[in-house]
Order: sequence, then structure tokens, then C-alpha cells
Amino acid sequence: MALSEHEQRLLDEMERGFYQSEADVMQTGSVRRRRVSYRSLVLGIIVVLVGIGVLIGGVAAQQLWLGLIGFALMVGGVTLMLSRGSDSVTVEDVLNGASSSSSSRESLSERAERRWDERMEGER
Repeated sequence: MALSEHEQRLLDEMERGFYQSEADVMQTGSVRRRRVSYRSLVLGIIVVLVGIGVLIGGVAAQQLWLGLIGFALMVGGVTLMLSRGSDSVTVEDVLNGASSSSSSRESLSERAERRWDERMEGER
């Protein structure tokens, strides 16, 4: 069944809107990468290495509690490495000239809803 001219135009318009919104999401996703917090990374590695040493010491001394403390240190070190330190800055913040603590973040769903509302208002 063939589409009428109006339906074909509407379908083309929806398709263009879809590709445009997809490009916006892809562009936004690449901008939001965070810089590595070298302080947290180095401190985390040091804590993991100390944890490994304590774990090996606990096994060698056959002390369960010392091995558990070593394991907890290793988990804490990995958590510290993966955490976002206060000195990490987003590319978006640098481009906007704002500090990371003062900029308020919109969630993905809020941003998508706002853009949808703007598009719908523009078509009226």
C-alpha cells in the first residue's frame, strides 16, 4: 500500500528529526568524558600495592584478620582509583569556562525532554 504525499512528507520529517537527535546524543556522549584524576589514580595504586603486601603478610603469618584487612585495602584502592576526584574536569566545563563544582548537571532524560518540548513548540 503506497503512502500519500502528506504521509510521505511526515515520515521524511520524522526520519530527519530522528537522525538529528541521534547525532545530538552521540555528540553529547563524546563531550562528557572526564579527565583522569592523577592524584586519585596514583594514591589508589599505592593503596592497592600496600593491600597486596598486607594480604601476603597475612597469608604468610596465617592470620585471617590481617589477610582480610589487606583485601579491604585493595578494594579501597581500586575504589579510589575509579572515583572522580575533585581535581577532575569535564571537557564541557573547560569549553564553557565553568568550574566543575559550580555547574549544575541535567540528566539525560531531562535534557531529552527539554529538547523534545523545544522541537514541538517550533513546529507549531
